[in-house]
Amino acid sequence: MRRTGSFSSVFRDPLLLWVLLAAAPSTLAQSVGGMTLLAEKQEQLEDGHVRAEGYVSIRLGDIHITADVVDFWPDELRVVAEGNVVFRQGDQKIVATRLEAELVGGTGRFFNAYGMAGRDLYFYGDVIEKESEDVYVIQGGAFTSCSQPNPRWRFTAGKARIKRDHHVALHHAFLRVKWLPVFYLPLMYLPLNDDGRATGFLMPQIGNSSLKGFMFDQAFFWAINRSMDATFTYERFSLIGTGGSIQYRYLQSHRSRGQLDSFFIKNDMSGNQEYTIRASANQELPGGFKAVARVDFFSSFDFQQSFQENYNRATQRRKRASGSISNSWKQYNLRVNFDRNDTSFGERVAVRKVLPQITFNSRPTSIFKTPILFSFNSEAASLARTNRGELFEYERFDIVPTVAYPFTGLSYLTMTASLTGRLTHYTSSLEGRALVDESVERKYFETRFDIRGPTFSRIFNTPDNFYAARYKHVIEPQIVWSRRSLVDTFAEIPKFDGQDYIPGTNQVSLSIVNRVLAKRVVNGEEQQTATEMLTWTLSQRYFFDINASLYDRQFSTPYFTEDGTPSNRSPITSRVNFRPSRNLTASWNMDYDINFNAIRSSSTSASYGGRWGLVRGLWTRRNIPDRDVTRSNFRFGTQLNLTHGLQVNFDTAFDATNKVVNNLRAGAVYNVQCCGFMVSFNRFNFVGVRVENIFRFGITLANIGSFGTSLGGSGRRSY
Repeated sequence: MRRTGSFSSVFRDPLLLWVLLAAAPSTLAQSVGGMTLLAEKQEQLEDGHVRAEGYVSIRLGDIHITADVVDFWPDELRVVAEGNVVFRQGDQKIVATRLEAELVGGTGRFFNAYGMAGRDLYFYGDVIEKESEDVYVIQGGAFTSCSQPNPRWRFTAGKARIKRDHHVALHHAFLRVKWLPVFYLPLMYLPLNDDGRATGFLMPQIGNSSLKGFMFDQAFFWAINRSMDATFTYERFSLIGTGGSIQYRYLQSHRSRGQLDSFFIKNDMSGNQEYTIRASANQELPGGFKAVARVDFFSSFDFQQSFQENYNRATQRRKRASGSISNSWKQYNLRVNFDRNDTSFGERVAVRKVLPQITFNSRPTSIFKTPILFSFNSEAASLARTNRGELFEYERFDIVPTVAYPFTGLSYLTMTASLTGRLTHYTSSLEGRALVDESVERKYFETRFDIRGPTFSRIFNTPDNFYAARYKHVIEPQIVWSRRSLVDTFAEIPKFDGQDYIPGTNQVSLSIVNRVLAKRVVNGEEQQTATEMLTWTLSQRYFFDINASLYDRQFSTPYFTEDGTPSNRSPITSRVNFRPSRNLTASWNMDYDINFNAIRSSSTSASYGGRWGLVRGLWTRRNIPDRDVTRSNFRFGTQLNLTHGLQVNFDTAFDATNKVVNNLRAGAVYNVQCCGFMVSFNRFNFVGVRVENIFRFGITLANIGSFGTSLGGSGRRSY
């Protein structure tokens, strides 16, 4: 900030100033050497000593001092102001009972003073020394962002140093909530920055775990520039060891942004070096290209399950790193993909790599302005996957042209016929279950008819209904028949993803969709857009080639009859979605196995929220009748806003099959004016793997940060 003057530059000629001040009328402002003084009364008490009384105002550049009484010694260039002293310089304001200023060096002392450092930080001090134009030293001081006369919290310090518009450094600082001391720091550094982002140390965080012991975090925030920052954190676990984390963010534009969140630790108990890395980035490139990267990787599944404080991540069975570069021209699209995917199956980990995959595709385009549409997909990929514990690499080249003819003459009935050819070349093949260096090709043709309709609908007028003035019920059947020629080399094809599990087939898919739409009445007015409040879809497939049912990609496991042979009829699939408003959603999904007359899988979820809070629940049940396997899980969570500042949270994950509560978390957050308090309890119970109780508490200070742990509502830490 540019300074327009200082105490030492006020007086060019001290003797002339003394004469003018003594002789000036009290009702007029006097200006000497760039300084202006205005007072109700001025008098000379003795030789070289002038006193101004009443409302005394002194101005010099961006400095303005007001007081009841000001004594001035022109020979010594010294000022003493008493009674309602107010000192202003730029956005700096200090109020004191007494001010002693040495004008030559631009220094001074304030007594029983208070003021502001930055926009939102108030300070108090028995004695405040002005060491230079921008530096103040406070003895016996206190700092807070509370504007109340009796602040709810404050930092007290034996000594503190303020550098205007830069930082506050406190020595031997105590955090006090009202009169109670909560935390002590030998040194505390608070950056002052108008945009709210300044380099400096953040508040420490603490907690306790029955497995990790006492937990202490100390972070350093680096404001690299206006669009980039990083946070480096030292983390100590008394029973596990020492670790650290790095968070990095950048925002170049609304289409170019990224973030990195990493954690590293040396586990003293196991002796292993463990880590987690999560990153995402979207970046615009020259020539209209776009790059996308996603990373969710960690050192081991055991570490993930035993260390994570987020239940979803603790039960995660997959780690993945992927990236792509893509561009589109008219109807064409080019994409280069890189991917690594590790999936845990108990003691076994399956690894799949795409290094890289190049695809070049086209959208359906009219052929010579006829109704016939042509499109194609093509691929060249270098693939690798584990087979019997060994990693094998091979290449796959694929071309898939399609010709389609849509019948669009009727609005309530549409039919599309298509013919697809496919040629795929693999540089390796399967011999039994072993991968050998012998190429294999796959060729097939597929004919497909997709018929939607006829569509039936009916409108119900309900003018007195509390929810909607009109309802519309729509019924839409769909039939898809496809015939794919026999793939003679199917058993020799190395299986990498779903594109390789495509046998010859002759099948028909039947489905019927029910939709209920409502013209809602909100605040007495009918809405222009209808709300699709209910959707119910029933579907089933029938395979004329019974062996093709073994590779139905809709189900993760094949389905059989009671005698153990494949079934040509798939389970009946039911999907129900209910969303009458933005606050209320529910869904119910079910697969019914007609061979065993049993529900194969079922899941129900619902959530309801409003200003009062949120309640959500999820129940899943999976049953494989031919294997006598049943798994059932239940999850429930709620967030209730009991009062304006009090919020309570509760979440649980229950394994109904083994009758074990895998995770239970409860917490409360209380925010009041310039501070907030949080307490949380998190328990994990993975039988034979992890039984842990985690306790965290926190205090958030307005415009300062959080002490204890983050007050993000849930109170959960994700490494």
